[in-house]
Amino acid sequence: MAKITITKENLLTPAEFKALLEQTVARSSTLDDMLGLLRELVAYEDKYNMGSDVFYARFMRGEMGDDLPFIMWAGQYELYLEAKQEIASQLPKVLVAV
Repeated sequence: MAKITITKENLLTPAEFKALLEQTVARSSTLDDMLGLLRELVAYEDKYNMGSDVFYARFMRGEMGDDLPFIMWAGQYELYLEAKQEIASQLPKVLVAV
C-alpha cells in the first residue's frame, strides 16, 4: 500500500495534499494491495493454524461462527480473491504489451 508521511517539516497546503494524494492513489497497484492482503492472511493462518481457503469454505458453511476476527479474515480473503482475479485479467494485456 502506498503511504504518505507528513511532518511539521513538510506541511502541505490543501491543494498540495490533494495532488500528492491523487498521485499516490494513481501509483498504488492491485499487486501492492494483494501483497498487503497476503501478509494479513498469513497472520490469520499462523494464528489459527489453517489455510485461508479451508477457513473460508468452513466459514461460508457456517462452521466457524461469527466472531469478529473470523468476519475480518473472510473479508480479507474475499478482497484477496478479487485482487487475484484483477491481476489474472490484466496479465494477457501486459504480456501482449511486452
